[in-house]
Amino acid sequence: MTLTRYQPLARAISTLGGIPFAALDDTLMLKAMPGAHAICEMLDWEAPTGGYLLQACFATAVFARRGILARMGT
Repeated sequence: MTLTRYQPLARAISTLGGIPFAALDDTLMLKAMPGAHAICEMLDWEAPTGGYLLQACFATAVFARRGILARMGT
């Protein structure tokens, strides 16, 4: 892939749309699908990129993992 031009930072967003937070419990589990968790770009968020997207992905995965482990009783 060859970069031919770039866009201004204002256009650099991770995503628009996704699963609304109202559809999740406090461990990021889908209320309509118990046992299924939503993380990262599955979530309805907008965030400037620049390295923080990966951090947000890792952080939401760790957060969901904690909820899964608590639910399992470990």
